[in-house]
Amino acid sequence: MTVAPISGLAYIGILAATLRVVVGFAMTLHGYPKLKGGWRQSGQWIRSMGVPAAAAVLVTILEFFGGIFLIIGLIVPVVAGLFVIQFLAITIMKKWKMNGALIAKQGQASYEVDVTYLLLSLALLVLGAGTLSLDQLLGI
Repeated sequence: MTVAPISGLAYIGILAATLRVVVGFAMTLHGYPKLKGGWRQSGQWIRSMGVPAAAAVLVTILEFFGGIFLIIGLIVPVVAGLFVIQFLAITIMKKWKMNGALIAKQGQASYEVDVTYLLLSLALLVLGAGTLSLDQLLGI
């Protein structure tokens, strides 16, 4: 008796849904404190990088509401694309501020987590919402 191998393609929808929900929760949790007033602190940090403080408000909106959109699976490629732009910009700004350092040192700004979120967002941009999403339900 032989058993046919299970194709990895069968699991792409589940993988996309898992990534979408995990990243969505992380972004919502990351954006929530800013939504409750922490955006001022973020604005100061962003301003120190030479970016207008108003960007902190946009990042707060994207992280909190974009995270919710990812969790429910609504317009996932659009939200993921915005996260790609956000984390690419953050990574470049931190790399520039750190004078090109590739290794994080304790107590200093690092960008490994930002690169990880960049890659996860890129994966969602390519994979889409996956199973159990509003995008799938609505045929988007």
